[in-house]
Amino acid sequence: MNMTFAPDPPLPTRAWRAVRERGPRYAWHKAMRRALGRWPSWKRRVVYADPRQYWTLRGGRDYFREQEGQVARTLRAEWIAGRLAGYRPTSILEVGCGYGKLLLALRERLDVPLTGLDFSPSQLAVGREFLTSRGVEGVSLFLGRGDRLPFADGSFDMVVTSAVILHNPPEVAERIRREVVRVARRFAAHNEETNLSYNRYGYDTAEWYRDEGIRIAESGPIPMDSDAATSQFCVARLDG
Repeated sequence: MNMTFAPDPPLPTRAWRAVRERGPRYAWHKAMRRALGRWPSWKRRVVYADPRQYWTLRGGRDYFREQEGQVARTLRAEWIAGRLAGYRPTSILEVGCGYGKLLLALRERLDVPLTGLDFSPSQLAVGREFLTSRGVEGVSLFLGRGDRLPFADGSFDMVVTSAVILHNPPEVAERIRREVVRVARRFAAHNEETNLSYNRYGYDTAEWYRDEGIRIAESGPIPMDSDAATSQFCVARLDG
């Protein structure tokens, strides 16, 4: 299946297409994302009060086109996948897998069971199409919440989040971290920026593990990120 897209049509055409294909709620949400760009506090209240709703409306083909059109996003996914593959995990769960960009990069490096979970049906729908179009096999995708993972304790050798925890308020972020630790056997790996914005709460994930007495195998910025002070990739070692 072809997952390439033609150039964007004019704005009025895009607006009409948004209403026709995804409904007035999606069109309103998209308009507010653009209109409130200069007022992040209002954008947080109006657009981002419910992260699951945000990513269900935000996700889909528009988001796919936006992300796949940025070379830096691909380089970041490849760098992260390379770091993760170096730990030689025997299975991986990605919490908040989106449309599967990191899962694809992992499959290109590892022949192990891969599982993705996301709470956005629109992201998963594009993800299934995206992975199938590239001939990716051995990846299971689930609809679910990161703070209530539908897996038994120690189900995966490595559990990964990439820009997921940072989108959630503190009480939900805490539950996600503890669920990650619960279902992981050896490694918990995270790409979670630390800065605050309209849709980011920003957390020092590596420091959370240190406070829990869990050893950090590595922690530092991602090389292609523009701001090293807010970029954080870390891997926690859960097996001592």
